[in-house]
Amino acid sequence: MALWKKFDKILTNVQTYVCAILFTIIIIIGAANVFCRYVLNDSITWAEEAMRFICIWLVFIGSSLTIRIDGHVSIDVLQSFLKNTKVKFVLYVMTRIVAASFLIVLLPASIELVQKMGNAYSSAVGVSYSIVYLSFPVGAVSMLLSFISAVPEHAKKIKDGGEAK
Repeated sequence: MALWKKFDKILTNVQTYVCAILFTIIIIIGAANVFCRYVLNDSITWAEEAMRFICIWLVFIGSSLTIRIDGHVSIDVLQSFLKNTKVKFVLYVMTRIVAASFLIVLLPASIELVQKMGNAYSSAVGVSYSIVYLSFPVGAVSMLLSFISAVPEHAKKIKDGGEAK
């Protein structure tokens, strides 16, 4: 268990730093493109595509961080009306199992898509689309690891009478 906690802490730090770096790169490319477009009257041709691809990676890695704090948007009206903590607990765990199952079901198809896109390259950046589509399997595995880490902790809070968030 101590090894898992250490791995989980390292993974969380890596995810956080990767998201910060990707977001910084998006801001730098965007600012440079605005400067070039309005000051130099010549925009960077690859900027929009590069920012889009980086944003895709940012969303998938950031989603796993959001799972850790139970910050994803969810419809919890039913949970707010429930008074029984055991029922709230079961409802919370079941909804997270459904979300994790969705990731597991789509994972093989996403890996197949990465393999099929190996010969296709983007027009402006010249990057293989397999690198862009690799964001889903990497993000899905990352989110599954986050579910494994966060759900027991949040579920225990609910079971003890607290809130998950």
